[in-house]
Formats: sequence, structure tokens, C-alpha cells
Amino acid sequence: MRLSRSARPGRALRIARATLLACACIPGAAMAGDLGGTVVSSSLDRPVRGARVMVVETGQSVSTDEDGRYSMLGLNAGRYTLRISQPGYEPVQLQVQVPETGAITADASIALLGAAAGDEIVVTGARTSRLLSIERKRSLSVVSDIVSSDGIGKLPDYNTAEALQRLPGISVEIDQSEPRYVVIRGVDPNLNQVMIDGNVVGIPEAEGRRVALDTIPSDLVGAIEVVKTVTPDYDANAIGGSINIVTPTAFDQSGPFTYVSGRGIYNEVADKLGFGASAMHGQVLDAEGTFGVVAGVSYSKRFIDTELVDPRSWEEVDDGFWAPTGMRYYDYSIMRERIGAILNLDWQPSDNAHFYLRNIYNEFTDHEGRDQFDYDMYRGDAAFPSANEVTYDRGRASREFRQNNQTQKLFNISPGAELTFGNIELDLNYTFAHAEEHTPVRDDIEFRTGSSNVSTIRVGEGLPTFTSIDEGLFDPEAYPLRRIRLRRETIDEDLHAAKADLTYNFSNASDSFLKTGVKFIDRTKDRDNYQEQWEPTQDVTFGDTGGVLPEIEGYYDGDYRFGPAMDYQGVLDYFYTQNPGLLELDEERTGFNDRASDYHINEQIYAGYAMASLELGYLTVVGGVRVEVTEGRYDAFAIRDTDGNGDIELSDIAPLSFKKSYTHVLPSVVMNYRPSPEVALRAAWTNTIGRPNYSDVVPTFEEEDGDGEAGNPNLQPYTSMGLDLSAEYYPDVESVFSLAMFYKRIDNPIYRQRILDTSFAGVDLLSLSQPQNADAGELFGVEANVVRRLTFLPGPLDGLGVSANVTFVDSEVTVPGRADKLPFFRQSKWIAGGALFYEKGPIEARVALNYRDDYLTGVGSTRDSDAYTGARTVLDARIAYRVMEGIELFGSVSNIGKEPLVEYQSVSDRIIAREAYGVNVDFGFSASF
Repeated sequence: MRLSRSARPGRALRIARATLLACACIPGAAMAGDLGGTVVSSSLDRPVRGARVMVVETGQSVSTDEDGRYSMLGLNAGRYTLRISQPGYEPVQLQVQVPETGAITADASIALLGAAAGDEIVVTGARTSRLLSIERKRSLSVVSDIVSSDGIGKLPDYNTAEALQRLPGISVEIDQSEPRYVVIRGVDPNLNQVMIDGNVVGIPEAEGRRVALDTIPSDLVGAIEVVKTVTPDYDANAIGGSINIVTPTAFDQSGPFTYVSGRGIYNEVADKLGFGASAMHGQVLDAEGTFGVVAGVSYSKRFIDTELVDPRSWEEVDDGFWAPTGMRYYDYSIMRERIGAILNLDWQPSDNAHFYLRNIYNEFTDHEGRDQFDYDMYRGDAAFPSANEVTYDRGRASREFRQNNQTQKLFNISPGAELTFGNIELDLNYTFAHAEEHTPVRDDIEFRTGSSNVSTIRVGEGLPTFTSIDEGLFDPEAYPLRRIRLRRETIDEDLHAAKADLTYNFSNASDSFLKTGVKFIDRTKDRDNYQEQWEPTQDVTFGDTGGVLPEIEGYYDGDYRFGPAMDYQGVLDYFYTQNPGLLELDEERTGFNDRASDYHINEQIYAGYAMASLELGYLTVVGGVRVEVTEGRYDAFAIRDTDGNGDIELSDIAPLSFKKSYTHVLPSVVMNYRPSPEVALRAAWTNTIGRPNYSDVVPTFEEEDGDGEAGNPNLQPYTSMGLDLSAEYYPDVESVFSLAMFYKRIDNPIYRQRILDTSFAGVDLLSLSQPQNADAGELFGVEANVVRRLTFLPGPLDGLGVSANVTFVDSEVTVPGRADKLPFFRQSKWIAGGALFYEKGPIEARVALNYRDDYLTGVGSTRDSDAYTGARTVLDARIAYRVMEGIELFGSVSNIGKEPLVEYQSVSDRIIAREAYGVNVDFGFSASF
């Protein structure tokens, strides 16, 4: 049997109707004495993964794979007793007669403890999800954690990234209050490997290699596997870990299945009701059980409003007195729409041949309107009327609006075949993946005052607040038009991947094998950013346009006065429809912006590996090596102030093409010791890599509101060596106690250096962010996890259960130019989560808490200019009521405490961003047939 076959498609299940079935010989090419079959849970109506099948007379044993299948090759002819066991299930035995020639199939059905005695055990909803997740975790030979769909075809959470944050060592990065990127043990999401059904996916974003998991609707997901210690048959770019999203197949259950759901989605701040719906159907189409299909669709639309206050660029404006030199307010109005579809086809003409086709499509549309008030206060002198106040005598403000309409699309099509020739298994797969991010509208309108505004700001009590502010800042007539930028961008990526894996299984009924494989990936990515910059031909104020809307009342609970809002479309109509002569195109700036951030990348990866698994009694050792060769060509535009006059001109932008090539040899060893079915001890030594982000390695440059970002073609890829130890105890089928320790040394880590008050390519900047390689970084961590139903309590409290996890990580990294040690980038020291749940009768309820500590996001030239994201604690709750078998009503509330997202500079009271979020409410129904 194989150690790790990521999300191999299911095969036809031969299910025993009530107990066990041993059927007649299947003549053919199989060797004499071959025995195989499928083990199914009668309680869950699904195949059982990791069940132990033992020949009592000889002591030989083997485990079932992800499809519940097992095989024993080369048994001597005779009558044998098979014993099938799995923690939490009633063990069963059956008699089989192994013939002298041919093969025999012995399928088995096992029941949860208590069910075989006639007790009624209802396993639905969240309990099914927990049972399947623990079963998957226990059966894998790597350190991993799993989220599985429940009995009505959905994950415990509606957002794929949100579901993963319940796992130990996992936190998330959010966007407008929604979890989006998954952080494994504090490592940058760009260093995760993300797959769908074991196949690589495209990356729609321009900047990095991370995949936004909220793009993929959770309605279409059967399970998500997070592997923290990869073996050589995994892609090497997995310093954080490997995330595999598994979609359903027709053979996941013994009969046809249909899931439907509908829900309302309410955001407190937006005060608007969105909605969502999904449907999925799967079945085997022919009487022989060889051809299966699953089709599913999902749609959702939600509205989000948020408010963000940015005290900008803290400086020591007096001896020992720190204050922000600018204040910026944002008012967001957002609509998000998600569309998803899957079509999975499977054909298994025999036990030795399986052909499949996986198709998934995801579309994520984000329409974002952002009203902005930006006050650059410190353009003159500072005075100090009291110990915690500063008065700036010359300040300049702007009123801006951005409309950003963006659509991301992901599409994967993956045909493949799994063929068996006696002891040999051959897996073939080709994947075409397309990813895109198209932004047809990204318009910015900016009106700006002169530099004569006087205000006083108070610090030292949380967010800075104004004790006095110039009334002229709220007069639309005081804001002449500065510029209008009309931008659009297209990012397209096409990916072709082909792989072949060959496995030789030893004929001694053990989990021992030899495995080798090759893989080729060809990735082409293009970014085309176009910007028109229009400037006024004469003085026109915000008040002249007729696009002034009433003041935003009660902004940030009344702590700040935002001033008049802007009618974005009305202002555009005023200039481009009613008075087109008031604007002229800045051709030089337009030409610069048209090229500054464009690139074309072609990256090819050649990979090969060899590995072996050897079972030595209770110990299984897996060792091997993977070799990856990366060859890339990167085309962009070099930006240089060639004449040294301090100004950037079109002649200073020239095409640039360069190539990078590097080879990595990556050995690994994974050991599993299982002294009993309930205990798993694991150890791993792994080596992985991380390729630099796209925008980091190409020499692009972007500037916005005085903040610049530039690439660095001299970056080296990350390399990482990891050591892992874990102990897991499974007292029953739905409980787990685990403790893990891990260490990583990461060489060439890439961080973003943030320099204040500088210039780049002749452009004066408030700040410049540019990636650099640090010398090395180390992190050491411990994570603990417990999941337990409290069945020992008297009824009705025996429906209570608890899940809890905590992770501690200590890390440090050395940065050139800094004598002090820094924590690893984006590394929280503490991550914790827990839930108290209740499952009894028709009621399921859960209250969940998730916490992550502060983490470093930007490195300055000194400690005083470092940027951090603050700690965050989120409380959620959900309740569901089963109206009848297969149908439930549910309601959930997320972010009950209205937890904001906070960023700060160096110390926690120097806040540089605080985004306020409201409560989100979901309610609806789910049904399975």
C-alpha cells in the first residue's frame, strides 16, 4: 500500500449489505493468492480509511487506503481468518478461501461501537465531519490536520480559509473581515503549496504565490488536508506546508447523494442582506458500478462595509514625544460575489484500471468603493500645548475616491489514470490550470487643499484624536482637483503540469513499497497594468462638480469627523461628459505608469524523486530524495534616472530581460511508530524550498499616495530544513489528543524593508518597500490539540464536547544592517483556538474562539520604524436544528465581539491602522437526499 497518494479518486465500492461478504475468484492476470477488498463504515455509509486488515494465522496485516481498499499479494492457498479493526469500531472477522490461482475479493462492513449491539446511533452534520477528519489524520503517515465535509455535504464553515483556522497551528490573514490566506505555523502564506485533488493550481494575483482560499466556495469541498511534513512525492515548495483541497467523487458514498442549501447573509455595518445557494449531485450511472459522476454549483453574494483609521508615519516630533504626522480615514462599501462549479467523472472498467477527469471552476468578483480623507499634518512646525498634545501649523489634506472592480477566476481540468499490474501501480496525470485577475475599473479621483491648515492632535490614549481641527478641511470649495487616474489591469496565468508515479508494492501484505516519479510544470504569467493620469487645465474644486454628498455621520462611532462624501460617478460625469475640456492627459506620467509594473514570466520546473517505505513491525520508515530544477525567464522594464536630474522620464524606462536557474536536492525521512491502533508516534526530517514572489523578483515599481513598492531581481530562493516530532492518541473514533514539536531553519528568508522619507527612480516617497534576503531565520514551536466528546457526563449534558488547540512558536531572524534579532516575518508567537460544542438529538451548537498573537509585517531601518499586525481574538457561534432526517435549519454569527484589525509601528500604542468590522450573520437550510 502507498504512503501518500494525494486525493486519489475513489473506486467502486463492493459493500456488504449487513455483515461481511467473501465472493468468488476473479480469474485473470493477478498472481496466485491475491486478496483484496473494501472496508466500509455502515454507520457513515462511507469507505473507512486506515482500518487494519490482519491475517490471524500469519500475523500479516495491511491498512486500507483513502478509498477504503486493501490488498494482499502472494498468499499461499488455503483458508484464512481476516480480522478488521479500527479504533472506535466493533472489530469483525471473516473467513476467506484463497485459491491456488486467481484472486479473491473480501469486502467488509464495520459499525461504530454500540451500533452493532442494536443501539441507535445517529451520525449527521458536524459529528460526521469530525469523525472523518480524525480518521484521515490518524491514517496518514505524515504530520497533518484535516477538515472534512459533514453529513449534508458542507464544511463546518462557509469560507474555506475560515474552516482551516480551527486547526492547530493555523491562523489566517483577513481581507475586509473575511479570512482569505492561510498561515501554517506562522509561515508566510506565499510559502504554502496549494493543490486541488492533488493537482497544482494557478495563481491569479500579481504579487505573490499565495492562493486566496476564500475564492473557492466551501460548498464544493469534500475535505481539506493540511500536511506539515511533506514526503518526496509532494512538490517541494512547501516550507509552510501543503494544503490539498479534495472535491467529492461518486464513489465517496455507497449510493447516489444530493445536497442543496440556501442561506441569507447579513452584515451589520452594511445593513444589507445577501444570499447564497448551492447544489450537488453524485451517483454511479451504470449497473456494473464502473462509471460515476459528481456535478455541483455554488453561488453567493454578500455586502460588507468597514471603516479604517490610519495614523500615518509616527515620528519623534520632540525629545521622547512620538506622534503621527498624518491621519487617513477610509470608508468602504463592498459587494462580493462568488461562483463555483465542479464536474468530476470516474470510470473504473476493472479493479486494475481507473480513469478520471477532474474539473473545477471558481469566480470571485469584488466591487469596492472607497471614500477617503487624507490629512498630511506635519508640513511646517510642531508646538506642544500639553504633555500629550501636538499642534501642527501647516497641513495639507485631500479627498479621494477609488472605485475598484475586480474579478478573479480559477479553472482546473485534470485527466488521469491509475493502472495496476500485479505488484506495480502506475499513476498518470495532466493538469491544465488557468488563473486570472482582471480589473476593468480602478479609478482614483483626488482633490487637495493648500498647506495652511492648523490642527491639534492628542496621543497616548489608543487611537490619536483631534482636540481641534481646521474647519476649512470640511469645506468642499477648499479642495481643487489634483488628478484623476483611470487604471485597468489584466493578470493571466496558464499552467501545464504532467506527472507520472510508479509504485512497486512488496508481496508480503505490508505497507512497504518503492516509489518513483517525475513531474514537469510550465507556468506563464503576464501582468499588464495601464494607467491614464488626467490633470486639470484650470482650477476646479470639489464643490464645483456637484458631486458632494452629505457628511458621513457617526464615522467611527463619532470619534472622527469624516466630512462630505463623494459621488464618484457624478464627479466623473462632470469632467468627462459635461466638461471634457477641463482635463488634459499627462502623457509622460501615463507612459511611465503604463510600463512601470508590467512583466512577463515563464517558469519551468523539472522534478524527479525516489522513495521507499519499509514496515518493520510497529515502525514504518519512509525515506527518499526529491530533485527540483527551476528555470525562469523574467521580462519587465528597468527604471533608472539615467541623466541624474532627479526626474524620471520615458527615456529612463527600458525593457529588461533576465534568466534565473537553480537546482535543489531535497532528502527527507519520515518515521511512524504505532505500538497500538490508538497510538501514533511520528518523526520527520524534511527539506523544502520557497521561490520568491513574482513581483519581488522582477524590477517593477509602483507608487501610490507617496508610498512606493519596488522589486529586486537579485533575490535568492528560500531553503528550509525542518525537524518534527509528534505523539497522537486516539481513544475512540471521534477523539484525539496530540502534541507536536517542530523546528525550522530557513535560509535566505525574504523580508520587506521599509524605508521612510526616501526616493526611488527619481520619485520622492514617504516610504519605500522593497524585498531583501535576510541571512537566516530559525523557529521552534510546540502545538497541542485535543478533541473530545464528554460522553461520561449525565444526560442531557453527554451531548457536550470540546476541541482546543494552542501553538507556541519562538523565532528569530538576522537582517542585514540591523544588529538586533527580529522575530520571523509574519510569525505569531501564540496561536490558539477552541470550541465548546453540543450534539444531541436534533440539535447541534458550537461556540468557537480563535486567537493569534502579534506578528512582524515590515522591517524598517531601525526598530522604531518596524511595522506589526496586532493580536486578534474572534468569537463565533452556530446552531443547527434537524427538522427531519437529512434536513436542517441553521444560523450563525461571526465576529461577535466586533474585533478590529490593528497594525502598529514598533510599539502597540503607535497605531498605524485600525479597521473596524461589524457582526456577520448567516441563516438558512441544508438538505441531503
